[in-house]
Amino acid sequence: MKEHTEDTERASDITLTREDEELERLGYKHELRREFRSWSTISFATSIQGCVATIASTINTPLLLGGPATTIWAWFFGSFGGTALAISVAELISAYPTAGGIYTSSAFVIPARLRPVVCWIIGWITLISQLATTASVNFATAEMILAAVVIGTDGAYVPTPGQTIAVYVGLNFAIGIFDSLPTKWLHKTAQVYAIFNGLGTIIVTLAVPIAAARAGTINPSNWVWGSIIDQTGYSNRPFAFFLGILSVAWVLTDYDGTAHLSEEIKNASTVAPVAIMWAVGLTTFFGFWLNVALMYGAGDFTALPGPTGMAFAQILWNNLGTVGTMVIWIIVIIVELLTGVVCQLACIRSIYALSRDRLLPDFQLLARVSPLTKTPINASIFTAVIASLLGLLYLGSPVAINAVFSVTAVGLDVTYAIPTAFRLLATHFPSWEVHYQPGPFSLGRWSYWICAYAVVWTAFEAGILVMPQVYPVNAQTMNYAGPILGFVIAASFVWYLLRARKWYIGPAGGAVGEAGGRVPRTDSETTDANMKKE
Repeated sequence: MKEHTEDTERASDITLTREDEELERLGYKHELRREFRSWSTISFATSIQGCVATIASTINTPLLLGGPATTIWAWFFGSFGGTALAISVAELISAYPTAGGIYTSSAFVIPARLRPVVCWIIGWITLISQLATTASVNFATAEMILAAVVIGTDGAYVPTPGQTIAVYVGLNFAIGIFDSLPTKWLHKTAQVYAIFNGLGTIIVTLAVPIAAARAGTINPSNWVWGSIIDQTGYSNRPFAFFLGILSVAWVLTDYDGTAHLSEEIKNASTVAPVAIMWAVGLTTFFGFWLNVALMYGAGDFTALPGPTGMAFAQILWNNLGTVGTMVIWIIVIIVELLTGVVCQLACIRSIYALSRDRLLPDFQLLARVSPLTKTPINASIFTAVIASLLGLLYLGSPVAINAVFSVTAVGLDVTYAIPTAFRLLATHFPSWEVHYQPGPFSLGRWSYWICAYAVVWTAFEAGILVMPQVYPVNAQTMNYAGPILGFVIAASFVWYLLRARKWYIGPAGGAVGEAGGRVPRTDSETTDANMKKE
């Protein structure tokens, strides 16, 4: 038995050595510890989506703007585009697994002359989007915690902006401290994340319609599946329906959040992409039925979102009463809290990778790894501080903080679509000398068409995500996602032309360019020919 264990450990050491050598071929020295295994990675990826909690915090948009049918069918159709985009990300991550995620992978599918400037822009969009994601999730958690107090006091308590920010800032730093722990402990705790997520989703999916049926308040099927109620002010039902895509777009995003842990995952080229697909598949399936259950138990549509300001919480309250709602709401809060933990961790690792490549003007301070924990504690502190400062905008104007949050989904998805588009175009322009080589996770001949669909979908989705949700449009109702994203792209481009091009040469310190855009692989002989239609 002892001999067998020693053989297993030696085999594991060989695997780790091969992964570290692969990382060096990609241009990086291995500094973080590989502790995450298959289940902890799947659990981590599932928690990024945080099905029950993220639907709880985003369902107001499709339901209140487009009605029940919009909530259900926009999720159904939107999930196809989200899954296609997730596949394109998973394939790139499988081929080039690093803490930089899609930012680093982009370097291997972009022609050499464009590589520095495009990767620079992708890097800055990634940074802003990851920080916005962290801020938005933790802010939603703070609102949920205070909503629990509202429920517990039967609406007598009304939280102030100052109280919301106090809880929010506390969450940022508490999570930051937790995410600074050694990877071994992050791996161990991550194993339970999916359990809370799955438990909460299943309980709500079953409890709400059952309670509504017993009380005789269950909504009729023709209303649930067929009512599109335009409350946007545009007097345009198709547009009201398309706005429903916002919920699924906000839930099914940050696919490469798992990729940012690639240097801490054993067998990352296989485990990371598989975890992404498991997470998207489970979230898509259970999220659909959760939406259906909520619509059957929504009750009086005109009474939503209620005193809590969250339609999800009000639906629970109407059907389950104060005690039942509090029990489930606590589970939802835990799920959202865990979503904040994983999103903030992904942001920390992203900042670590960007600093390592000298994209940030920090003299690589944020890329330093603590000798005690073997984790980038400086990046963790930076993330908590910046996220907290973003939250202070809420004290001045809710519009300002919502403007920051609005860039989350569209920013991340654009960073996924850009390298996917270049990967497709490279198959038609051999002169670019881009030699993409698939990793262990690849859909072969189908990959080309799935990626093409993902790019088209993202272009359509981005158009919806930047549109004002209600009419007339004014300073309060304006959607600032487009202007903010445009500013980030323009500012980063100008910065690159004026200064950054003097020192920034792309991910991995230009190692990609030295390899002619190609990194030798020992586990795959396939080439980008697999992308072409057979």
